Amino acid sequence: MIIGAVNGVSFRGVIIDSHIHYGHFKRVDNPNELAMYDGNHLDSFVKVPLNVSVSGVQQQDNVEKVIVSNLDCLIRDGMKNEIDGNKEMLDFCAQNPKYHPLAVCQPSKTGGNSANINKLLKENPDKFVGLKFHPRDFNLQADNKAYRTYLRLAERYKLPCVFHSDVNLNEDGSVKDVISSPKSIYNAAKEFPDVPVVMAHMGAGKAPISHDEAIEVLETSLKNKDAKLYVDLSWVDWGDDGLANAEQPSVVKLIKMLQENAATDRVLFGTDAPLGCYGEKLADGLSPKQAYERTVGTLKTVIKENFSKDADELIEKIFYKNADNLFFKKEWLNVTEELPHAPSISRIALIAVGAVAGLSAVSYVFNRFFGPREGQDERFNK
Repeated sequence: MIIGAVNGVSFRGVIIDSHIHYGHFKRVDNPNELAMYDGNHLDSFVKVPLNVSVSGVQQQDNVEKVIVSNLDCLIRDGMKNEIDGNKEMLDFCAQNPKYHPLAVCQPSKTGGNSANINKLLKENPDKFVGLKFHPRDFNLQADNKAYRTYLRLAERYKLPCVFHSDVNLNEDGSVKDVISSPKSIYNAAKEFPDVPVVMAHMGAGKAPISHDEAIEVLETSLKNKDAKLYVDLSWVDWGDDGLANAEQPSVVKLIKMLQENAATDRVLFGTDAPLGCYGEKLADGLSPKQAYERTVGTLKTVIKENFSKDADELIEKIFYKNADNLFFKKEWLNVTEELPHAPSISRIALIAVGAVAGLSAVSYVFNRFFGPREGQDERFNK
């Protein structure tokens, strides 16, 4: 896997970028124009080696996998619906083995009916690595009941869910709304404690308070053990020059908290490329690839300079291992639990156990496996 530094020498590292996009997006310099960001934009830093400087030492890194979602399904006036946009994403990823799709969900448009996503997951087993939600763009608070049937599907199909998160502030620093807030996402995650939920951007915002809220929510969930919350580091500690700043105090604070709680598996590297400095609005004098290399090198340097004895292990986990476990190996699963496609004999065995345990257990098993499906679970009508 990743080989860390030995006697001051840095070796090649491999990366999973947990947050990348494909599709149309409004250009910063011309909001009336929808620019198309396709495979050519992404390949510039995904399919070529990265020249990275870590604490002044040059090394070559490689992006091995990326988790990608379709922007055409995410913008409020989305160009594509759940079926068309996600099928397009499947077709794109089928031609690009490094790319792995999230199924974008539109609960505000479907009224909480998850039948389209259920159909996609059934017809394309093991193709989607998770579900994606963007409360901000759809103006639907993250703990709204419309999300519940989708989270129920994630529970059934054993998939992580990725929520855009932010702390939207007024000019005076007060909180403007909680549409995509970490607290709202936490409320949703607590209803489905077996479903991993990623707070993308770790509570994005211009002030440290935005990231602080995400860190506090994550710590609370770890102490209470009532949700499987994660964060990704895209747009965390961003500077005025359009690049991650050199100190990254929120990242340092996060890692220290996770170490104290033995939970350094809950943080993922991500960029939100090709948006921002990776294509949408270039940082001064840098190409998208150079901006990407700068992002990787800066974060690794911050980790090495603040966590010297644990740095190599942390870099491996943040840049590769945590995402690999979450989206691919799924080590968070209880391996004794029955998967949705398990043989019917397993159901018979469970029912038999329920009969011995008592009528209430039989009722639970019956409802779990034969009860309402596809958005009809009675829990979601609360």
